[in-house]
Amino acid sequence: MVKKEVLFEENLEKLKKIVDGLESGNIPLKESMNKFKEGTEIIKQCHKELEEAELKVDTLIRKDRTIIT
Repeated sequence: MVKKEVLFEENLEKLKKIVDGLESGNIPLKESMNKFKEGTEIIKQCHKELEEAELKVDTLIRKDRTIIT
């Protein structure tokens, strides 16, 4: 089975739904723990994508010798 790549924005939306659910207090403890774990995995993926994007931007700036202020 081919795993579909999830867009950064889709991950942020999923994370928002998880946080909203956890904050509501209406989710049983076991499900809350599972959602929390899922949220931490999404955060890791988003952080990785942001680091990769930052590296690409830095590379482009150095390549073009352009300073953005």
